[in-house]
Amino acid sequence: MTSGSFQVVGSVATLWRYPVKSMRGERPASAAVDRRGLVGDRLWAVWDAEGRFGSCKDSRRFRRMDGLLDFGTAYPDDPVEAADCEPQLVAPDGTRYPVPSAAADSAVRAHLRRGDVRLAPEGDTPHHDAAPLHLVSTATLDWYRQALEDVPTDERRLRPNLVVRLPGAAAFAEDGWAGRRLRIGQGPGAVLARWAKTTERCRTLNVAQDDLPYTSRGLKSLAGRDLNLGVYLEVLEGGRVHVGDPIAVEADHG
Repeated sequence: MTSGSFQVVGSVATLWRYPVKSMRGERPASAAVDRRGLVGDRLWAVWDAEGRFGSCKDSRRFRRMDGLLDFGTAYPDDPVEAADCEPQLVAPDGTRYPVPSAAADSAVRAHLRRGDVRLAPEGDTPHHDAAPLHLVSTATLDWYRQALEDVPTDERRLRPNLVVRLPGAAAFAEDGWAGRRLRIGQGPGAVLARWAKTTERCRTLNVAQDDLPYTSRGLKSLAGRDLNLGVYLEVLEGGRVHVGDPIAVEADHG
């Protein structure tokens, strides 16, 4: 599958997949991965009439829509390709709706108090912010918890796809893999990825979700790091990842 020297540096601690962009996600025990990332990740989004989709921020592609994180999302069955990706939407009152459906659209419209939105799958405009996979190490998460001191915090604020355990590593060890390839898993189903860039954060870090309260310090705490925490990966070869899989990083030949 790969040539070159790889060194095992840790393992997958948690997987996260977000069926609808900017809504709460799910933690599968394993997931298929293709060039787009975890199959079904952020495949759906809440689009408005102007062709922008819901996020916690405004940009050329995104429309700020407060309240999206009040919804949960999950796939009833493990998707292995895009055709399988029809999630369930869990409304704030606990009611479940299939996606796509008029009922799901109505629930989102009622909660957001706007009638111009609908749930739609990704088309020509990508839903991902910058790259298919987003990785954060447990050491970096520990640093972030300490930075926020008394504010309840875990990886849900950061919305990663891969939380990885790197025994003995310091916080931000993943920043040091710049440009290198990663092998996630082992055998013919292992995933090959490449470090793409560090992750620049936005106000999503401040927003309340589940039992995590709103905080004005979520983003401010990263001012000394130019708002960067975690890294993005591009997928070179798909496969399947499992919680517990080894993570190997290409040797630095520089």
